[in-house]
Amino acid sequence: MNDNDTSQWAADLGSGYSRIYPLGEGGMGTLYCAHKDSLDVDVVIKRVKQKFKGRMDERAEANILKTLKHKYLPRIYDVIESPSGYVYTIMDMIPGENVQKYVELHGPVNQKLAYRWACQLCEVIAYLHSQIPPILHCDIKPSNIMVTPNKDICLIDFNTSLVFSKGILAIGATPGYAAPEQYTRPETRWSPEDETIPLEATMPLRGYGNAVAYQNEASSSSNVNYSATAAQATNAGGYGLISKRTDVYGIGATLYYAITGKQPNHSLKDVRPITSYKLKFSQSFLLIISRAMKKRQEERFCDAQEMLHALQDIQAMDGRYKKVVRLQKVVAAISVVLAVSGVSVIMMGMQRIAVERYAAYDALVRKGRTAAEEMRFDEAGQALNQAIAIYDDQLEAYVEKAVLLYRQGKYQECIDAVETTRARELKYYSKQSVANLYNTAAEADYALENYEAAAKMYQKASEYAPEIASYYQGAATSLIQLGDFSGADEILEQMKRSIPDAEQTGDYQIVQSELLRKQGSLSGALQSAYKAIGVSDDSDQLARAYRLAAAICEDIGETKNTEEIELLNQGIERLPDGYYNTLAGQLASAYIRQAEATGEPSYQKEALKVYQQMENNGNTTLEVRLNIAMLQYRLHDFSSAEKELQALKDDYPKDYRVYKWLAFVQGEIDLQNGASYAKTLGYYETAVELYREEQKSGVYDSQMDELDRMAMNNWQ
Repeated sequence: MNDNDTSQWAADLGSGYSRIYPLGEGGMGTLYCAHKDSLDVDVVIKRVKQKFKGRMDERAEANILKTLKHKYLPRIYDVIESPSGYVYTIMDMIPGENVQKYVELHGPVNQKLAYRWACQLCEVIAYLHSQIPPILHCDIKPSNIMVTPNKDICLIDFNTSLVFSKGILAIGATPGYAAPEQYTRPETRWSPEDETIPLEATMPLRGYGNAVAYQNEASSSSNVNYSATAAQATNAGGYGLISKRTDVYGIGATLYYAITGKQPNHSLKDVRPITSYKLKFSQSFLLIISRAMKKRQEERFCDAQEMLHALQDIQAMDGRYKKVVRLQKVVAAISVVLAVSGVSVIMMGMQRIAVERYAAYDALVRKGRTAAEEMRFDEAGQALNQAIAIYDDQLEAYVEKAVLLYRQGKYQECIDAVETTRARELKYYSKQSVANLYNTAAEADYALENYEAAAKMYQKASEYAPEIASYYQGAATSLIQLGDFSGADEILEQMKRSIPDAEQTGDYQIVQSELLRKQGSLSGALQSAYKAIGVSDDSDQLARAYRLAAAICEDIGETKNTEEIELLNQGIERLPDGYYNTLAGQLASAYIRQAEATGEPSYQKEALKVYQQMENNGNTTLEVRLNIAMLQYRLHDFSSAEKELQALKDDYPKDYRVYKWLAFVQGEIDLQNGASYAKTLGYYETAVELYREEQKSGVYDSQMDELDRMAMNNWQ
């Protein structure tokens, strides 16, 4: 810094900063790195140029920015309007490199890391959207997202270019990452090669309540100043005005880059579908990104929170829906045959069915199916209703409506829809369509643990499509859950009669293993589970076979602990990344049991790593987080355990287990520090009070007895 800058800093900010040096120049100001002496931390300081000061409501923005607190945002220490006319924003220095640089150095990321970043990015954007007024970032891109040494993300530049004034809210728009609604088309003077669209060429945020949008620092290279109106939104191709869905597009485009290493094309042009790349990713994960990047706002997730919910449900989508989706492909193929046969009927004189009419029906059924697979449920329902309006006597659209309800987790509504459909007089249908209708009801009944009804529906499905092995598996498994082993045996015999080499299929071996396990023949059950692992050709089926084999090892006892751990690790290695959490819970439990059996703390460390990976993958349930704290306690990492439990206390203030472990942990901390046990006893008393309420419902916890002994003998 030159002498003039140094004296200016001293006059504006005082002498509380040292080691000041510039990081870079932007369109509206300069970034500096400095050391804030009073806090002994390194900070980034944004100094906004004087000529932009009049375009800001500095006090209002300072009040908003300083209240933001989120683990994936930098901390804002202050926003200072100096007498000289400069505006300074002081924030955390985030170590690491941005996503763009990370991908350039290390290549596209795998699903585990991409999923982690996706959840974190949705979480922090949902936080910004939840503010009053909502805060819209509008410039989400790889270079604006830091990757910390722990591989977490931190969203930056949401606060370094503060322009929101009196109803005209402007934003920056980076080609490839900006949504279509961020451009005005006829009046603009930008070119697709420009790094950032000039301010006057962007759509302002109007008609969105009191939402706040922050303008990217490089977006104001021109002094042209005019308002944009709703009419210009029409000129922008009918994509509408800026909204929360604008940020959703940016999230999707950033993830697109992270997993492909390719910047998406300009959003007003054709963007190469992410599903066209040869990626080893869950199909559901790719569909979530695809939906986030739809040109039309109404086709995207409504906000980051909805996208986060979809991500958190991805394992259910990959597991719960795949069986039904596979069977839909059979129905799709049959609909083509029906279309051709419809033509033949017409040619034979059945004038009632027109080619154009059936083609329209078939197109709507396909549209509904595709929209449902991509989680655009409202659009799917509309398309299927339109199909039924054309032909209300054909089964396919009714089947798809039932599947749509199943996909949304509306199991009872799905069952009711199937019953209503069965009561209709439907003249045009295939046997496979009828089988699929029954199977959909069976899946819904099984999800609701209506095993008797599920068994009947699976058996009805197999009557119409006896060549489908999964129908027999479903029926037999349902009967096993009911304890009807002879009935399950009969189903397996039917399966062998109907399907060549049925005993060599994974479906058969899984049922055989379940049956032998329930009957107490654990060695035979394990052998069948291993056979299922060997012949399964589907990820869902393979995951189930590994989990079953591991569960049988646990049933056998300590002698099979090592084998159980090897099995689950093998399964995690073989299966796609999206299945990690499906097997990880069992793996962590196996490590804990092995630690207890051998006395080796190394197994506890392995269990802790597994639970932490589950949490990183999006499983933030109470059970996972409690297990993390419990293992940290057992490994004598009391400070980490206390930190985890304090966070749980905020999230679950009425769960006695949190206070139970807080008492155990705080007791050790007090012992180490030679402190009184007042805080420990406070946690103990709260745990006891909450536990008494649970005891009224029949809950018993032996660790609470141990806690009582500690309170009586050690914490006085």
